[in-house]
Amino acid sequence: MDPIFFTIIIMVVFLFLLSFIIRDSINSSKLTKQVEMLNTEIQMLRKEIKENKHIVDKRV
Repeated sequence: MDPIFFTIIIMVVFLFLLSFIIRDSINSSKLTKQVEMLNTEIQMLRKEIKENKHIVDKRV
């Protein structure tokens, strides 16, 4: 087997493992979950504001 071919295979495997580890750590982080919760809460608030037209929107 050619050393260059072997090196390329090793690099591809290493990059795949590295990307898997990084994705897993991002998905399991608490910050990501908090941002998702915040995003859903903001969407709910926007819907509530659109439904309730009696909210005063005046600039002082």
